[in-house]
Amino acid sequence: MRHCLLIAVTLLIYCAGAKAQTDTVKATTLPPAQEAEKFYNSGTTKFNNKQFSEAIADFNKAIELKPDFGQAFYNRALSRMELSLVNGALEDFTKCIELTPGDDNAWYGRGTARLSMGDKKNALNDFSQAAKLNAQNDKAWHQKAVLQFEDGDYKSALADFDRALQINTKNAYYWNDRGSCKRQLNDLDGALADYQQANKVNPGLYFVHNNLGSVRRMKGDLKGAIEAYTVAVNLKTDYYVAYNNRGRTKYEMGDYAGAIADFNRAIQLKNDYAFAYLNRSAVRYKQRDYKGAVEDCNKALELNPNSAEAYLNRGIAKEMLRDATACGDFKQAAALGSEQAKQYINDCE
Repeated sequence: MRHCLLIAVTLLIYCAGAKAQTDTVKATTLPPAQEAEKFYNSGTTKFNNKQFSEAIADFNKAIELKPDFGQAFYNRALSRMELSLVNGALEDFTKCIELTPGDDNAWYGRGTARLSMGDKKNALNDFSQAAKLNAQNDKAWHQKAVLQFEDGDYKSALADFDRALQINTKNAYYWNDRGSCKRQLNDLDGALADYQQANKVNPGLYFVHNNLGSVRRMKGDLKGAIEAYTVAVNLKTDYYVAYNNRGRTKYEMGDYAGAIADFNRAIQLKNDYAFAYLNRSAVRYKQRDYKGAVEDCNKALELNPNSAEAYLNRGIAKEMLRDATACGDFKQAAALGSEQAKQYINDCE
């Protein structure tokens, strides 16, 4: 019996020793790669909760533990963009591209960083590469199109707007922007259809209604234009552009009092808006307020000294006031490219 008891005790001691060894193994730290993943996941959660500074701190730790962690560089870049730390974001997007050159999102992200820095040429190259890597990246096609539009390359822009819309028809901005491109190409019917579709997708975009008003005015539908501009200013009560455009349409309809009211409102909202002063000068001329017209042209020229239209309008108003300096205004307008001013110069000689 004593011999069996000793065996039992020995077995008990052996088992206790094995348990102690197991606890020691559990106390070891995670490998660096797994620790990096932990910080990366934590940073991603904080980013989604808009805790961008805290997210950056976690991505920093992830990158320290895993220097080739491309996705951590990418997410840190996004966090830095949210905090307007554009230079740092650009560096991170570039590092992500070095580590994962096939990641179209990294190219797109660097394009947005470059665009925010005013580097449109290189931004266009990045958006083009993103679209090349992933033909389904509608954002890349759209941004590429926008830059081409701004550069005056409307045909190339239109083709890329088409590509964006082939992928995503639920983005009202895409429809609106393609409409503006078609308008530049004098496809007014196509522009109108695109603006209408943009409004259908999202009726709350005030600038879409403004654009609808402009293309309707260009097509001669002045009443429809007024309606669209009115919706625009109802959606955004400080939208001085739409007030100016509605005023111009009222002027074309012969509603001079209504036009003046809209131009006054546009100027009240933005007192350095040269177009509103220029347009109001035309209405005042129609109302035979020639001095008022000259004053508005003076203000327009103060804001934009290279406005041929302002020199022309001022010259016409001065002529009605028998002001001999009118010819000087006509000559200046002609020098700035006004063909109409050249006709008035002939009368000066």
